[in-house]
Amino acid sequence: MATQLAKLNQYIPVDLLRDQDETIDITDKFKGRVGDVDSYIKLWVYSNSLPQDMTGWRVLFQGTDFQHNDFRSYMKMDDSQQLDMIKTGRITLYFDANLFQCDGQWEQAYFNFISPDGKIVSTVNILLVVMGSNFYARMGKHAKSVIDEFNDILKKLQNEADVDTEQLKKIVDDTNKALTQMGDDAQKNFTEWLANYKQALNDAMAEINDPKDGLYVRYSQLLEMTKQIQETLKQAQFHDRPFQLKTVADMKAYAPLIAGDVVITQGWDNYDDGHGAYWNIRVKHKNETPDENNVISLDNGMVAERNSSLISADSLEDLMYGYSIKIVHNQAGYPVPHIFYYEDAIGTETNGLGTGRTGFGQNNTKYIPCEADYPDANTIVVRIPRNFYLKGAPSYKAGGWYIIDENRTIKIDLGNNINDTSAQSGDGKGSSYLSAGTGYFSKPTSPTDLRAVYIDEHTQRLLWRD
Repeated sequence: MATQLAKLNQYIPVDLLRDQDETIDITDKFKGRVGDVDSYIKLWVYSNSLPQDMTGWRVLFQGTDFQHNDFRSYMKMDDSQQLDMIKTGRITLYFDANLFQCDGQWEQAYFNFISPDGKIVSTVNILLVVMGSNFYARMGKHAKSVIDEFNDILKKLQNEADVDTEQLKKIVDDTNKALTQMGDDAQKNFTEWLANYKQALNDAMAEINDPKDGLYVRYSQLLEMTKQIQETLKQAQFHDRPFQLKTVADMKAYAPLIAGDVVITQGWDNYDDGHGAYWNIRVKHKNETPDENNVISLDNGMVAERNSSLISADSLEDLMYGYSIKIVHNQAGYPVPHIFYYEDAIGTETNGLGTGRTGFGQNNTKYIPCEADYPDANTIVVRIPRNFYLKGAPSYKAGGWYIIDENRTIKIDLGNNINDTSAQSGDGKGSSYLSAGTGYFSKPTSPTDLRAVYIDEHTQRLLWRD
């Protein structure tokens, strides 16, 4: 019983409602020494003379030691110590490692007690005195072995000019740690060694920066070679997909096209007229007169020949339903969509209000056939022809969902019984995108600087262009 009472007396009573200027003398209960690594202090925390439940609380230690070094750190609270009971205010707090670096009375030291909601409830001043240690004297005797160890590291640094930055940072950190733990005699010897360390480091850097064969020079040469390779690949003109151009007029004027290229035009006169096509670029035959319908003359001297054979079932699907619009409607059902396209709605006219093709109001209105998928009861994905593609995501307004790109508008109507509040909660969660994984785009293409030569009706040979 006497032993247990003695252990309870190890706890220093702290009243959170004590006067803020009052200082607790803990010198008879806490014995801190220079060189202690995991010093701890045991507190019994009260509030208005009643035990304070410290669950979720934090304790911040702040103070200035005898050599005018300021410290500020949160203390680790550990309830594994015998007799600790956090719910009744008995706690054990651990100071930061190597906090006590000099002996003497601290000029100022105090604990901030912070409640679980982050408020500083009380500040308690303490009288903290740290006793000396014979640790530094022992370190002075062993300084020679420490210095020898660092000299070994220097030799490795000189032999490996490409030592990485993480390894070098560790050397510096270990050096600073060893220096702070040494006494006066050791620090004197270590200072002499440090001068040698700096010189050795300078020698190593000189080796790296040698103007003839240093590491920096070799790296610069490698970088230049990399740039040359990248430029060579750029000039090779490998294409992993066809060129996509808006209109036939754009294709005619696109100078980079060469024989063997494949082009997709989204439209003929404009890119939403629904008359797109696949084209093979080739050299114009001798005395050939293009009909400008199935064979188009290009401004660079080549011709583009319409290729209907490229339109497979997959690629036709991609053309007809390659533009997907996702809407989060939050209507808890599976509505049937009706989709309309029109131009020059009021407020979207290109040249200002009332300057549309027919004055005020929308024109060129079209009903768009679609397919619909339902990922869940609150989401719909509609798919329409890719030539109707507009930039942007759908936004909800007055019972419908709209995508507006300049003077062009797509409206998605999901019926008349729309819950306006639910629809607004899903606004901003939709998307609009062109598919890239169906049809022609899933098929591999050959590099454009290869050409095929028929050997017989069953065999072709690929040759590099001159």
